[in-house]
Amino acid sequence: MADRLKTAFHRITSKKLPPLEEIEAFGGDGEEAVYRILRQHFDCVIRNLVVPHKELFLEKDFLVIHKGVPFVLEVKNWKGVIGMDGDQFYQNKDNGVRKTLKSPVGTTQQFLRRMKEFYALERRIYGMVVFAEPDCTLQLPTESQGIALLPVEKMVAYIRSKAKEEGRDAIPVEGDTFLRCTRFYSDDSEFCKGVLADCEIPCYTEDHRTALLDTTRIAYLSVEPQPLRLRDKLYVTFCNGSSGVFYNRDALLTVKLLDGSFEKIALNRVRHIVF
Repeated sequence: MADRLKTAFHRITSKKLPPLEEIEAFGGDGEEAVYRILRQHFDCVIRNLVVPHKELFLEKDFLVIHKGVPFVLEVKNWKGVIGMDGDQFYQNKDNGVRKTLKSPVGTTQQFLRRMKEFYALERRIYGMVVFAEPDCTLQLPTESQGIALLPVEKMVAYIRSKAKEEGRDAIPVEGDTFLRCTRFYSDDSEFCKGVLADCEIPCYTEDHRTALLDTTRIAYLSVEPQPLRLRDKLYVTFCNGSSGVFYNRDALLTVKLLDGSFEKIALNRVRHIVF
């Protein structure tokens, strides 16, 4: 009874959801812009890709699979003039300040090596660093140590071109098997980040039919309290851009945190989930 009262209190006191555009801004402006473009052009776009590494995880922003060919993307939202001095990146800002930046090439190479090991992949995985900020001038080679360095406007053409070069004889990969990091938000702050261990969310449709939401197909999930009915209304945006409305009562999701521990997350604690 006490748990039901807590749930009712949470739902009664929760704020209303902001517009979808504001919800999606949780992903970061540059990353979100890239995600919208990728969704328009490719069927398989996995956000927040992770692979286990030692006691924690390595993470990259996107995995795109086009015609069975995998592309791992790291998104940078750097402004000003971006260049390289040897293997080191630098940024010249409009105010004359020069700043040394950590190279995304080495971290992307490390991720690709670990990804191939973890999934026992024999084929090549293409690594890309995409610069999403419009106010950015690149003085970079198109590739460094096998990693493509591209402005966002050349991203789609590069993926299509490389997939076409691979042809029909390439070993295809499927997107369903890859781990992706999930972020949980309460109000305006992230309170949990990890790998969702439960692959399906029990819920039901507006006409009261039972349904299981496959989390590998979801991009966003927003929870709006329904206090008088002791249930939550779920606004779901799927990876292909379609959306739906579902309902749920007291679901618990098992999350493996980045430190290796597990936590049960109740949906009534959540306002937004970015998959």
